[in-house]
Amino acid sequence: MTALSDLILEDNAEVLQRMLDHPFVRGISDGTLPKPAYHRYLIYERDFVETAISIFAYATARAPDLNAKSWLIDVQQSLARDQLPYFDQSFKELAVATDFPRPPAVDAFDEGMLTIAEQGDFSEIVTAMFAAEWMYWTWCTHAASTSIADPHIRRWVDLHAEPAFKAQALWLKNAIDRYALPEHRARLSALFGHVTELEIAFHDAPLIADAEAANA
Repeated sequence: MTALSDLILEDNAEVLQRMLDHPFVRGISDGTLPKPAYHRYLIYERDFVETAISIFAYATARAPDLNAKSWLIDVQQSLARDQLPYFDQSFKELAVATDFPRPPAVDAFDEGMLTIAEQGDFSEIVTAMFAAEWMYWTWCTHAASTSIADPHIRRWVDLHAEPAFKAQALWLKNAIDRYALPEHRARLSALFGHVTELEIAFHDAPLIADAEAANA
């Protein structure tokens, strides 16, 4: 029998591939991403990491057993201990100004994901974060095999291709199979697709903002 998580991935193959083929993703891998766009992305992404801590807190509160709660607590600690300092250090090293206005697509992603966490059940929260983290692990694993010259971008990619992040993405995938019901496939697949569309718009945002700044 095909696992529910794999069925969700099959249902969303088209939208997931659009995300994996995104110009931002291609720019990371082939070295053509404009640095100002990457800097804007870092600002937007750091804000979402803070949001993700809250999302995982909701998941922890709704987790059905202690094993799940313990894992999710570790995830929150990792985000606060490892990822947030990465951003803050990068801003210092790159002299990135962090007072850019947030585009609507960035707010829509943050608010959309937080709403899922506030209103959804455990399987919905896990599916939403599975959509986000599986996508990141997939494209960063590919990007890590390319020749990325920029050391800051290389560090960011490696952070999402390392075994710890893979384990986190796999835990979310397996949690769907362990805790979600097969009859909820349509609802969870639609949620996965919705989150991936939000991700596509989120990754459009720094490229659009950079182009607008260049033409101003």
